Amino acid sequence: MSGKFRRSSLEDAMFNSPFDGLNKHSELIKKAIRELKKGVHLYSEEKFEEAEECFDKVSKLEHEADKIKIKIRENLPRFIFMPITRDDFLTLLKEADAILDYAEDVSVLLPMREEEIPEEIKEDFKKFSLKVFESVEQFEEMMNIFSELLKSSFGKQSKERARELQQELSHREYEADKIEKRISKELFNYKKEPLTAVHLLKVVDRMDSIADHAENVGDMIDSILESK
Repeated sequence: MSGKFRRSSLEDAMFNSPFDGLNKHSELIKKAIRELKKGVHLYSEEKFEEAEECFDKVSKLEHEADKIKIKIRENLPRFIFMPITRDDFLTLLKEADAILDYAEDVSVLLPMREEEIPEEIKEDFKKFSLKVFESVEQFEEMMNIFSELLKSSFGKQSKERARELQQELSHREYEADKIEKRISKELFNYKKEPLTAVHLLKVVDRMDSIADHAENVGDMIDSILESK
């Protein structure tokens, strides 16, 4: 098989290399998370109809990203000269895609019940959401720097910035985990409306997974840089 990134037709020529495809995939993650962030805020303000519009956009963007992911996998040759290994590339793609999978889960789960966020967790829910979305913003910057590093043969200054970002990302994920535990404890003891507790426990769990996989991408990039 040729060492070039195969394209089945001009119509399918969405990108010229695996990394071009990965960048396009990351752009869709960025757009989807922006919509999810707006949707969660609107839902918290009990603007359910407006929130639903944002959540619908998340699902559409996830579907677009899935198509790109499939094209990358289908067209990635077994042997190809790349600055990172094929396995590392596919793992990076998988972890990045998981961010979007869980974002879609939240966009589907949250609007299933139109309810006021209980006063007992409202403030923590806002803080938790903020930490989750900040984690994804760190992921986005990590991916941008990683893309630049691939072009610059892993320059020292960019590598140092990437490692700083990874430390920040890990801290944000740790902070999100701490708040998630507080929220979960409150919800497990929330006796006013059990269905509300169950519903929000599932939502919070999936939101926490978004931050987890953003950190995983950062860890993966940091590990790749360590080997360079």
